[in-house]
Amino acid sequence: SGAIYGIMAAFAFFYPNEEMVFLFIPYPIKAKYLVPIMVGLDIVLGLGSFSGDNVAHFAHIGGAATGLALIFLWKRLDRNRYSRF
Repeated sequence: SGAIYGIMAAFAFFYPNEEMVFLFIPYPIKAKYLVPIMVGLDIVLGLGSFSGDNVAHFAHIGGAATGLALIFLWKRLDRNRYSRF
């Protein structure tokens, strides 16, 4: 699930105005809004100690951070390929 967050963060970086549909909200939301909301929700839920919550929220946050870090690294190493972004 952390890897999926990394892919979503990279997608939101490259295609911020593309619409995504969250499973529980059947309404298309732009990626530049949906991904930060989901990561922010994971931060809140990860810091709060809720009983019965068996989700690895910090794995999601780490996956999103790793996805963005890789995109910035790859963009820095190969400027010609990603020059249009």
